[in-house]
Amino acid sequence: MTSHDSGHPGLPDLSEAAALYAAGAMTAAEALDFESRLAAAGDPAGAEFAALAPVVAELIHAVEPVEPSAAVREALLRRIAEAGESAEDGAAAHDERQVWKRWDADASATHLLIRNAMKTGWEETGISGIAVRRLSVDRQRNQTTMLVRMAAGTGYPSHIHDGPEECLVLEGDLRVGDEHHLRAGDFQRMAPGSRHGYQSTDGGCLLLIVSSLSDKLD
Repeated sequence: MTSHDSGHPGLPDLSEAAALYAAGAMTAAEALDFESRLAAAGDPAGAEFAALAPVVAELIHAVEPVEPSAAVREALLRRIAEAGESAEDGAAAHDERQVWKRWDADASATHLLIRNAMKTGWEETGISGIAVRRLSVDRQRNQTTMLVRMAAGTGYPSHIHDGPEECLVLEGDLRVGDEHHLRAGDFQRMAPGSRHGYQSTDGGCLLLIVSSLSDKLD
């Protein structure tokens, strides 16, 4: 076997081209080009391929595939299925509880953005009794401003802040963990990286919140 130029621009030398073709490793265009040479009478590509094909085939099939036992195969497939379902369920629940993460950025408005109350409805979250109303979304700053309405007896899970969060109680009451009970007019701010404990309301509340778009639920 000799190694020489393939004679076709874009193809490797003839020996390499024949080996790649035999192994099925050529692009579609390269394979068509090489096949045209195989069909041409007197082209050395035919002899080169005939010499290399058996060698390449033997190398490819040298390692025999090992069939796993039925028990191993069943266990592996079960774990893959369970992992996939768990990931899908977790992602879906995460999205529903933090629906604002799916909000698109506001249309460019360099000076003024108006959100008409009559045209902006409430959006239910994945937590029964808690709804949000979008005010603004700034993707560059990774920040959203929104109203949060919590029905009596509801609560929001603890979470880690990726950025600062500011919350003003407009109506009703809000409990922050077991230590603080806020009422209308009260304000709280959490620093980036801090953990916000479970928050709940006895009689329901309306909150104005400015928060990061990438907080993580515990």
